[in-house]
Amino acid sequence: MVFYSHRAVFAFFALLLVMFFTSGAVLAQSDSQAQRFFEEKGVRAADAATLIVGKTKVGLWGVESLTGMSAQFQVLSRLTLDSALGAERVRCEIKARVAERIKAQCTNSSDLDLGLFMLQQGMVTADRSVVYGTVFEGPYLQAEMQAQNQKLGLWADTGAGQNAQGSGSGNLMITLGFILFLCIVGAFSFLSIAMIRGFKTVAEAQKQSMDMAERERALKDKERALFAMMLDSEIKANKSKIQAYLAVYDEMLKALKDTDRPAKYKKAGDIVQSQPAFERSVFDRNTEKMDILGDRLSSQVIHFYARIKTNPDYINIEPDMPLDEVIAIVEKALKNAERLDKISDRLIDLFSQGGLSSQTF
Repeated sequence: MVFYSHRAVFAFFALLLVMFFTSGAVLAQSDSQAQRFFEEKGVRAADAATLIVGKTKVGLWGVESLTGMSAQFQVLSRLTLDSALGAERVRCEIKARVAERIKAQCTNSSDLDLGLFMLQQGMVTADRSVVYGTVFEGPYLQAEMQAQNQKLGLWADTGAGQNAQGSGSGNLMITLGFILFLCIVGAFSFLSIAMIRGFKTVAEAQKQSMDMAERERALKDKERALFAMMLDSEIKANKSKIQAYLAVYDEMLKALKDTDRPAKYKKAGDIVQSQPAFERSVFDRNTEKMDILGDRLSSQVIHFYARIKTNPDYINIEPDMPLDEVIAIVEKALKNAERLDKISDRLIDLFSQGGLSSQTF
């Protein structure tokens, strides 16, 4: 009987050790998960693609800064990023660590993706090796193309960072001067012929040109109205999905916090959907038309669609998971959905203010 009692005591302490190390692993996993995100105030720009957070430099994920540019361009790009940071808190999700270097995707207090914003201003280029195959690939490359089409930042025809080509500038100026001279001569010749033939022909040509411009303008307005109506309808449909999602998971969170009833997932587990299953077919098929919405509205639309997925991720809730961990998962999902809800409200208001709402057609 004495030998049996010693074995029982030994088994009891072994069970305590297993429970201790298991709980430590769970806590370590939770801590690791929490360290992916951080929020800081007083963040400043070191350059076009790097933030200074306290004493740590954080590189913006998905973008690359430019080398060989002029000092004027480098200062302008840094000031552009500083203006987007402001004085409020900046929220970052760590995407990668290389030695002491941190790469993170960061947003300011207005939910503005800082990397995407700098691409739209033409101050950085997209890091294709990083964004390839991610949900951010389309919006990031579209933002870079938009800056290129509008000749912003490095895409401007200012010759920034090209001082090494100064030796050929003299010949270029001579060539441009000769071309300008030919243009002036051609213009005077055209005017002389027009005066000889009479003002009637000129008037008719002007009328035809005006008619053609008017038709092109009407066609572009019609295309803009149709695209805006379809996009506004898709955003409103996504807004309805967000509201339904919030209602379901708000009810789930209340049930988890109800201490009078055992948690439902304790019986057979459960699944948490990270965000609603959104529609984005209209946006994906028409990314090349975004500029017809105007700079402000197109920028807001790109930022919204950069955050949503057609096929959301799912998180498995096991029956043995601690209740506080499950509550944290649901609260995070609700918080993300509430942020998307605010952004969709802002977009719907912008469409309405611009006369582009689907209800106006």
